[in-house]
Amino acid sequence: MNKLSNLFIKTSLVYLALSTILGVLITIGPGYSFMHSHLALIGWVTFFIFGAAYEIIPHYSGRPVFSEALGLIHFWLGNIGLIGLALSYPFMRMYMLKEKDYSDALLMVILFGLIEAISIFMFIYNIWKSMEKSYSKCPHLEDIKEMITRKGVKLVEGTHHYIKITKTERLCLVKTLIFC
Repeated sequence: MNKLSNLFIKTSLVYLALSTILGVLITIGPGYSFMHSHLALIGWVTFFIFGAAYEIIPHYSGRPVFSEALGLIHFWLGNIGLIGLALSYPFMRMYMLKEKDYSDALLMVILFGLIEAISIFMFIYNIWKSMEKSYSKCPHLEDIKEMITRKGVKLVEGTHHYIKITKTERLCLVKTLIFC
């Protein structure tokens, strides 16, 4: 597993533990539901998805992540935004319920919410760029063509051919196509 995926998935497990503890605390008293829901949905679920995407997209596209540095910035901003949001929102609610001035707390909620949103758009950009098609020539293309022509099939670009190949040849072809 790559470094970026490892960071996101391990962090998501920490958020799962924290949201579980907060879930239990909700039964004891109110005030933890916002923290619980955000740590569970953004921290656990979304961070796990980020980690999985940073592992799966490069694996299946055959290309590295567009920018690992951008991924690391996404990781840190995502954590700062989530933790800041989870901690500042309860203060805002507390000030509102006590009918006190909550403008400072509201400003913090907006600030950390924006940081979280920016980190998510960084992820979208990074993955989008990682998935852009670059049709580099398969290094095994000539070997594949040679194997097909040995079977007596004339290759014409843009046409489909059905040929009989042995199980060993099929495995070789599949491995070659997957790892190009």
